[in-house]
Amino acid sequence: MRFQERIGAFEAEAKGRLRRVLATGNAKLLEIDGALAKVTKDDWTVEGIRRHIEELRARALSMRTQAAKRAQAIPGDAVERIATGTRVPVQTLAKRLGEFAKKLEAPAPKVVPDEKGEKSEKAEPKKVAKAS
Repeated sequence: MRFQERIGAFEAEAKGRLRRVLATGNAKLLEIDGALAKVTKDDWTVEGIRRHIEELRARALSMRTQAAKRAQAIPGDAVERIATGTRVPVQTLAKRLGEFAKKLEAPAPKVVPDEKGEKSEKAEPKKVAKAS
C-alpha cells in the first residue's frame, strides 16, 4: 500500500469516527434541550414554588388519609382471611370432636318392660332372688 492510500484510509476512518461523535453529541444535546425545556416551563418564582409546595402538601395529606384507612382495615382483613381460610378445618375438627364425645359418653338407659308389661327406664336389669 502506498503512502497516499494509507492517508486516504486514515482520512476515511477519521471521517467515520467524527460522524459518529457528532451524531452522539447531537443526540445528547437534544436530551439536554428537552430537560431544559421542562425546567424552564416550571414557574420558579416565589409564588410558583409556594403553589407547588401547597400541591405537594395536599397530596401528602391525601396519601396519609389513605394510609390511615388502610392501616385500620388491615386487622379486619386479616381476621377475615384467617376465618375463611380456617373455616373448613375448624368445622371438620368440631365434627370429629363431637363424634369422639359421643364415644366417651355413657350409653343411654335401656327401656325394660315391667312385670305388668309397662315400659320403664331402668339402668339395671331385674334381680332374681335365688332359692336356697
